[in-house]
Amino acid sequence: MFVRGREVKFNLVGPRPFAPPNVYWFSISGALIILSLVSIIFLGMNLGIEFKGGYLLKVRLERPADVEEVRGILDQYADQGLGESIVQTGESPDGPELILRMPYIEDAKVRNDTIDAVKTQLEELYGFDDKDGDMGIIQEEQVGSEWGREVSVKALIALGVFVVIILIFITLRLEFKMGVAAIIALVHDTLITVGIYSLTGRQVTPVTVIAFLTILGYSLYDTIVVFDRVEENSNLMARSGKISYADIVNESVNQTLMRSIGTTLTTLLPIATILIFGGGTLKDFAFALFLGVFLGAYSSVFLASPIMAVWKEREPRYAAVREKVEARGARDAILITSPKPAAATAGAGKAKAAAPVEESDVEAVEAAPGEAQEKPKPAAAKRAARPAASRQAAAASAQRKKTTTKGPGGGKKKKKKKKKK
Repeated sequence: MFVRGREVKFNLVGPRPFAPPNVYWFSISGALIILSLVSIIFLGMNLGIEFKGGYLLKVRLERPADVEEVRGILDQYADQGLGESIVQTGESPDGPELILRMPYIEDAKVRNDTIDAVKTQLEELYGFDDKDGDMGIIQEEQVGSEWGREVSVKALIALGVFVVIILIFITLRLEFKMGVAAIIALVHDTLITVGIYSLTGRQVTPVTVIAFLTILGYSLYDTIVVFDRVEENSNLMARSGKISYADIVNESVNQTLMRSIGTTLTTLLPIATILIFGGGTLKDFAFALFLGVFLGAYSSVFLASPIMAVWKEREPRYAAVREKVEARGARDAILITSPKPAAATAGAGKAKAAAPVEESDVEAVEAAPGEAQEKPKPAAAKRAARPAASRQAAAASAQRKKTTTKGPGGGKKKKKKKKKK
C-alpha cells in the first residue's frame, strides 16, 4: 500500500499454517472461536420474547414516561421474570407512547394478575390517554414460544440457502477454493459475534438478526474485493514461474489494505456514534453492526487470504514454483555469504607484503654484500628472460622507428642553405 506517496509492504500472508505470520492470525481466531463456543454452551443466549415467547404491551400516555421509573415498577415482579423486560419510549402525533416487551409467564392466572398490576401502576404515574375510547392501549398481545421456534428454524434454512448461493456465485466468478475460504470467514465472524452477545448478556431480538444479515453481506463484500485482486495478480504474475502463490496473495493484500482500512473506518465512525448516542433499539442494532464490520475486515485479510494461500500452495503447480523460489533464494544466500577468490588472493598478498622482516634475513643480507651487488637489475633480468623471438621483434621495431625519424641514410636531414647572390 502507499502512505503519503511512499510504498509500504507488510508480510501478512505466508505459505505454511504453523509458521509466521499465519500462525499468529490462526491462533487469535482459534482462541476467539473457542471462547465463543464455551460461552454459548455454558452461558447461553439472552433471547427476546420474539424467540422464547412473551407479552407485548403498547400504550398511549398523557405524560411522557421515565424509563428508570418504569423499570422500577417491573423490578417489583422480578420473581416472574419481568426484570428482563425491554422498555421503550417514544412520541407519536397522538402523544407520548410506552412499549413494554415482557417475558412469557406460563401460569395464565399469574400472568393476568401481573399484567393488570403493571398497567394499574403505569396509569397512576402517567395516565392513559383514552381519547379514542381504547383506554389508552394501542397494542396488547401474547407471543408464544412456538412462534419463536418457527422463526428460528426459518432463519437457519434461509442462512443455509444463502451460503450455498454465495458458494456457487464465487465458484463461477473466481474459483471453488476462494468460495470455501470466504464461507469459513463468514462462519468465523458470525460465531465470534454471537459469542460476544453471549458473554455480554445482550438480548437477541429481530433487530439483532437483521444486523447479523448485514454483517454477512459486509464480510463477503470485503473478502471478494481481496480475492478479485488476487485473481488479477495471479493471472499476471504466475506465468513467469518466479513468484509463489503465497507471495502473490501477500502482494494483493498489501495493494488492497489501505482501501480496507479506509472503508472500515468510515463505516465504523457513524456506527460508533449511534452506539454512543442512540436509543435502546438503535444501540442493539449498532452493537451487532460494529462487531460485524470490524470482524469482517479482519477475517478478509487475516483469515480468508491465508487459508486460500495455504490451500493453493499444496497444488502441484504452485508447490513446484515454491521449491524453485526457495532453491534460488538459498543459492543466492550462499553466493552472498561466501568470500570471493580474488578477494582472498589479494588479502593474502597484502598480508605477505605487510609481514615483518625477520632478523635472520637482515643478517644474511649484511653478511654477503658483494653477492647482493652482483644480482642483476630487475629491468635487465626481465630482458634476459624474454624469448629470442621477442627480442628480435623488438629490435626490428626500433630499427624501423629509427629509420622513420631520421633520414634514409640513417642520419638527420640537413637543411640546404641558400646561397646569397
